[in-house]
Amino acid sequence: MRRVLFIFLTCCIFSSAWACTSFIISGKATPSGRPMMFKHRDTDCLDNRIAYFQGDKYAFIGLMNAPTLDGEVWSGVNEAGFCIMNTASYNLREDSLECQMDREGELMYHALASCATIADFEQWLTTYPQPWGVEANFGIIDAQGGAAYFEMNNSRYIKYDVNAEQSGYRVVTNFSFAGRYEDYEGYERYLTASAIMQEAFSREKEMTAIDALNLFSRKYRHEVLGVNYYQENAPQYIVDQDFIPRRITSAVVVFEGVKAGSNPLHTIMWTALGYPACAVAVPLLVHGAHLPYYMLARETAAAQANDLHSEMCDASLRIKDQWAFPMHISNGKRYVALQTILVGNENKPALMTCTNDVETKMQSDFLPLYQQWTTDKISDEEFWQSYDHMANRWMQTYYDTFQPYLSNEK
Repeated sequence: MRRVLFIFLTCCIFSSAWACTSFIISGKATPSGRPMMFKHRDTDCLDNRIAYFQGDKYAFIGLMNAPTLDGEVWSGVNEAGFCIMNTASYNLREDSLECQMDREGELMYHALASCATIADFEQWLTTYPQPWGVEANFGIIDAQGGAAYFEMNNSRYIKYDVNAEQSGYRVVTNFSFAGRYEDYEGYERYLTASAIMQEAFSREKEMTAIDALNLFSRKYRHEVLGVNYYQENAPQYIVDQDFIPRRITSAVVVFEGVKAGSNPLHTIMWTALGYPACAVAVPLLVHGAHLPYYMLARETAAAQANDLHSEMCDASLRIKDQWAFPMHISNGKRYVALQTILVGNENKPALMTCTNDVETKMQSDFLPLYQQWTTDKISDEEFWQSYDHMANRWMQTYYDTFQPYLSNEK
């Protein structure tokens, strides 16, 4: 049993940065002036959770691999409004140093504890011990209007200021633009995400966090093959290859920043734990006493490092394994049940319909309250009291809505 646990933990540690699809939208390109940062996480450590930390300078919340106790996060936001995430890169490393790699989560953990702005981050890197043990693209937005990507390897970085992009945004997957062309990875997803973003920017409506999830993480579109599946044309199964949502998707995080100079505590980290078609995005803010219990490690398992699962992630993964990827023999894991996701199955509603129904309810609860809070119409105490009350019932709303899939498991 110990050997099995060791292999599992090693797998989670050393392949946590497998992939990801991401983008940053500059606050200069949005009607509200608020930047947005999106991370669609692909990894083979599918059990994810949220945790709260009190850093050296700043408190922060972060996305974690469930078995990890401390010391690394795979995206997060601190009380200064500093948000960071990463995507793995495979074309930046220039050395052959014998050093521990895949330390992106460790770097982000310490950056969240120490930095308030992008300028802080650049200064902080000069003191962070080298070799950094990373080969990745780090995305950052802050509460002062900053928005940037950093392409980083063990000893150097190249910064791309998203505020200077003519398009108003930047899309990044698993290659670095300054790296070796022949080693580009995730290029197919980059083409799809870029096409979606270009179309989204042609509309007058500002993209919300839920829009981002639906347009990118729940869209079965493949720009290379020229296919885009909807309810009307969904086949029973498709091969799970190079779509943005994939079997190895573990979470999606969308940061809605604040307008430059606004209260950084108003930054929202919308987080969907699990496979996007059956996971819902919960609005989280940096306050340790007010994080929904089902996004955190279960209290009953808090002392067991091998079972720090969140209730929300477990529920969405259970539905995914039984219904979205129901073929468990031969090469079955490579086939996604698209009709179940988009149309429905055995007189059950589509998984996507269930997801949208829950998120519609959550938004109708949260957004009016958030608007009142951020315009000083209610106090902090009134906001948190109402937030706790509504957030505590969202898990039951999830269970009630997905009941056909949870009560009649295969």
